[in-house]
Amino acid sequence: MAENENKKSRNLTVLVLLLLITNIATLYLFYNERQENVQLVTDNTDLTTEKSNLTKELEDMLARYDSVTTDNAEMLAQIEEQKEQIEKMLKEAEKHKDDAWVIYKLRKEASTLRDVMKNYLVTIDSLNTANQELIVQKAEVENKLSEQKDQNLELSDKNQQLAEKVKLGSKLKAVDLVSFGQRVKNSTVHRETDRAKRTDKIKTCFTIDKNEVTKPGKKVIYLRIVGPDGEVLSFDQSKEYMFTYDGKEGLYSRKEEIVYEGEEMDLCLYWDMMEEALEGKYIVEMYAEDYLMGTTGFELK
Repeated sequence: MAENENKKSRNLTVLVLLLLITNIATLYLFYNERQENVQLVTDNTDLTTEKSNLTKELEDMLARYDSVTTDNAEMLAQIEEQKEQIEKMLKEAEKHKDDAWVIYKLRKEASTLRDVMKNYLVTIDSLNTANQELIVQKAEVENKLSEQKDQNLELSDKNQQLAEKVKLGSKLKAVDLVSFGQRVKNSTVHRETDRAKRTDKIKTCFTIDKNEVTKPGKKVIYLRIVGPDGEVLSFDQSKEYMFTYDGKEGLYSRKEEIVYEGEEMDLCLYWDMMEEALEGKYIVEMYAEDYLMGTTGFELK
């Protein structure tokens, strides 16, 4: 009887031990499974965060490149290449968002691209700074050129004014200009007359004033006598007896070539009447080349 009781007791102890071992094993397996689930959830959470951070970093680089301004064609081409690479990486990140290895590699590439971008931005900033300096220098040069141009124009105006003054000052002037009719007797005696019927010649005398500005040398003097009828006394109405004065053409009565040396010079010119002189007022004008030297008049009765 006692032996049976001892046997049952041993069996019960073994059973309890087995149950205890089973429970311990079950608890261990449950704990391990729980830990694996926790790690899996943590890994997934980190992967999502990594992918999100990667996307943000790539988009920030794109935005930074879009804000860059430069006129350098080579730099613009390189920036476009970088932007294409970044856009390609964004697509890869979205496509492999659940692949930790791909996301990891993309993060490494993004780090390299960020360094490249920094170098580009430094280079572009240097170029822009240099361009700004060139713009300032160009503006300074243009300003100096403008000032020089204004000075040249002012100098040109002064030179032109001076040239006009010299031209004006170089004009010969006829002073003491007188003109009157003459009667000729025996081809030798000349007497002044105011009678039209007795006038055989018209005598005009004057003094060319001293002028140190005009260029010495040969000068052509024109005598122009306008009769009471408004007609110019001339040998012929042809072009041969035409000259230019004050920008227009007109007849002259007589011309004389002289050599002028800058000093006072007395001169008398004669006009032989081809027909009987008309009664009335006569206008006498003296021209040197193309400008008026002086004018006078007389009257025949």
